[in-house]
Amino acid sequence: MRLGELITLVHLLDPSLKLGLDTSPIKPISGMSAADQQLLLHTVTQTPLTVAGLRQHAAHFDQDLTVFRSNDERLYGFRQSGHWLLFK
Repeated sequence: MRLGELITLVHLLDPSLKLGLDTSPIKPISGMSAADQQLLLHTVTQTPLTVAGLRQHAAHFDQDLTVFRSNDERLYGFRQSGHWLLFK
């Protein structure tokens, strides 16, 4: 999944949805960075980004970046569960 595709897909979602990784327990996504044509989603703190935060931060990155977890695991999709948008 590329960043531009992700932005298009989440465009109509509730901006207050919290971002997390689809694990048990959920790992909140707290930040993002770019390196080597990758957008890395970080789980450094317990304060999750929201869809609104993703939109705001994503404006500063190349839309062609491929989305990865910070451990170099590529992310292929997401699902909504309660107040969370979970990436898998």
